Amino acid sequence: MAFYELTYIIRPDVPTTMVDTVAGKVTDLIKKHKGKLVKTEQWGLRTLAYPISKHKKGYYTMMGVSLSGQEAINDLEHQLKLTEDVIRFMTIKVEDISKEPSAMLKAKNRMGEEDGSDRPERSERA
Repeated sequence: MAFYELTYIIRPDVPTTMVDTVAGKVTDLIKKHKGKLVKTEQWGLRTLAYPISKHKKGYYTMMGVSLSGQEAINDLEHQLKLTEDVIRFMTIKVEDISKEPSAMLKAKNRMGEEDGSDRPERSERA
């Protein structure tokens, strides 16, 4: 079995429940082809680098999957093309899927942390 990273972007105007629904459909397709979902990361609503179909933002999801055969990848990509809520997707073959969070998720977590433990308080600075 080969390892793949599948990243797709969903339109920003859909409800967040639809993001989970699309993820469920992709998971079902992977199981249908006797594949294995290794990890899933929801990166949330992010600004796009350039407008896609008049959208400036989108919900990002990254999945690490293990599939055998090109037919499974072709079917998965075909189903994503048919899904109206998916505005862009990309599948990349990788050597191995890391169990640790991706760089995007690490950056998102770092941005969320505001403890400032290594930085002195404003009143302590001179």
